[in-house]
Amino acid sequence: MAQADLSFPLLSQLSKERAVYGLRNGDHERYRRHCTNKIHRLRTTTGQTCGKGKQYKAPPKLEVENVKDVRHLQLLLFSAERALAHSHEFKAQKAKPNPSSSPYHLKKDQISWLRRSLKLSTNLFDLVNALTQQDQVAGVKLNTRTKVEVTIYHLLIRSELYFEKANYGNCLYDLVAVRKLLTILNGNSKNSYDEALSNEFIDLDEPLIRYCAYKLGRSESHDIQGIVNDIEDKTLEEESLPGYISLADQLKEELSGQMEVDKAKLQPIVFAEQPIELRNPELVNVMIKVQETLGRFESKKSNNKNRSKNVSMKGWDKVLSVLGEAEGVARRLKDDHEASGSSTSLRSTQITTSLNLAHAYIVHSLLSHRIQRDLSLIDTLSSNFSNYLPASVGDTKIKGGKTRVEEVVKGLGGIIKLLDTVLQSLRGISELSIVQEKEGVRVGVEGLENYYHALKCFTLARLHCLHPTPSYSSAVSLFQKATTSINQARSSLIEPITTIEEEIVHISSEQIDALENDINVLDVGAKKGLFSQNIEKPVFFDMAFNYIDIPFDELEVLSGKKEKSTQTTTGIVAENLASVSNKTVEGIKKLGRETRETTPAVELRPTAPHTTARNAKQPAKEDDDEDEVGTEDEGRRQGQGGPQEGKKGWLGGWFGRGK
Repeated sequence: MAQADLSFPLLSQLSKERAVYGLRNGDHERYRRHCTNKIHRLRTTTGQTCGKGKQYKAPPKLEVENVKDVRHLQLLLFSAERALAHSHEFKAQKAKPNPSSSPYHLKKDQISWLRRSLKLSTNLFDLVNALTQQDQVAGVKLNTRTKVEVTIYHLLIRSELYFEKANYGNCLYDLVAVRKLLTILNGNSKNSYDEALSNEFIDLDEPLIRYCAYKLGRSESHDIQGIVNDIEDKTLEEESLPGYISLADQLKEELSGQMEVDKAKLQPIVFAEQPIELRNPELVNVMIKVQETLGRFESKKSNNKNRSKNVSMKGWDKVLSVLGEAEGVARRLKDDHEASGSSTSLRSTQITTSLNLAHAYIVHSLLSHRIQRDLSLIDTLSSNFSNYLPASVGDTKIKGGKTRVEEVVKGLGGIIKLLDTVLQSLRGISELSIVQEKEGVRVGVEGLENYYHALKCFTLARLHCLHPTPSYSSAVSLFQKATTSINQARSSLIEPITTIEEEIVHISSEQIDALENDINVLDVGAKKGLFSQNIEKPVFFDMAFNYIDIPFDELEVLSGKKEKSTQTTTGIVAENLASVSNKTVEGIKKLGRETRETTPAVELRPTAPHTTARNAKQPAKEDDDEDEVGTEDEGRRQGQGGPQEGKKGWLGGWFGRGK
């Protein structure tokens, strides 16, 4: 009869479930609900339900003889996880500014659920220990690794309860026992995933070990490895875990007996002589996939016989897809770690440093391969219309008719867009922290950015020259920018101040010289075309010169034919006013206008009596009008010498001038 294998990767399953269902973000309520659903499914499949109907029926108790399926063990595991999530939820509520209940009741509920979790984990621990005794249980197989992982889980929950109850001595013994067992798993791991998994739980315990040592009065509480080495295995067996020494020996023997080497072994990652350590198992998995994809792609590229452009583009798409997935995983892990507030808690800062460094490295790798893909596309696109281009770079005419001109213009436009993408990727790389901290990497990226900026300006200027409606002036201005960029690229790539590290694309001095020569040749051709153009004047171009005087004096000063005046502003204004007045007088003389005497006013006749009588019958005017008329009459009388002289009329004295 075949034995039922009850072994399962407990730590791996816990890491995945906690990461996926909200515990990574501190969402304890979501994780608790997930554990409830998981328990319901496990009870249904194993027959450990609470009965049907309205009446509650206690599920059958798990005995050693009844355990024939690994799901029985998982049922106890997730029951303990649900109680632990309850405890963490109450602890999170206690830390909020306005808790739903008093701190005392929240603390009481937290400890209560933590005790329940410890009880369930103890049941699981005792059940696994009983199953490993082959003389008592027949037909069941359970490896030592599963037993060790269950022991680690049990000690973690017990140490948390000790920590909440301020029993730092027992908490430290449990944590050191967990640390030593995880170190054995780490040192004998068969693949990179297992190594990262053990590192994840090691980082989880380091702050607690440091705090317990500090509370116990140890002088060097920051030296975690020294604290672990100070506590002997015999002390752990007496104070924390009976049978610890034999369990550790069995684990080493089992792991050393596995001679198979996992193919999915992550190769060491080094960036600018700095090792990149990946301590998260999820990130390790995706980086293994990246290395495998890159290895297959490089082998296909090296095989020139079976290589084709189509396969090459498909390979680039696969590489970029896998790197994009890795970047998404690394960014999510980093954001979740920052959102959970772990940097200000007891958790080790190694997680933060490792995640930031890993994310920056993956982004650098993604953008570097994207640049190489775009450059291969530029080579492919250039080969399609290179035969239509003029033989000489300085020639601005395309032979072959309108169709070839359109193909060349379209191809050059596509190359310019790809060069824009290359420059965008280079700017993204230059903003990374690992690039800015490394002088050799930064200089290389800046040199590439200057080189491809010069190449883009040259290509755009050539498009302006070869276009059906050329713009030679725009091309000339672009050549000035290209010349500056190519000189900076030469100083960075050919004559660098430090050795260039992590070179993305190799640019030789011959390539820089060739590009500089092409820029100079096409610059001369563009200037010839600019000066040979006959540009028609726009409509109404000369209209402004009919009304505005051209400042010839200023133009002569700018051309160097005349020295600039040193007069002050007041003197210039006075000189201009004098010239304006002289011009006005000269203009009046040219018109022939002369001064003459004013024509004398006409005297008015005396008013007739009947006119006075007729005016008397009319209604009287307003006081203001009478005053004005009286004043005017008085003035006229005084001017004429008395009332006997004749009055002037309202028309200035024209009537009655003959009298």
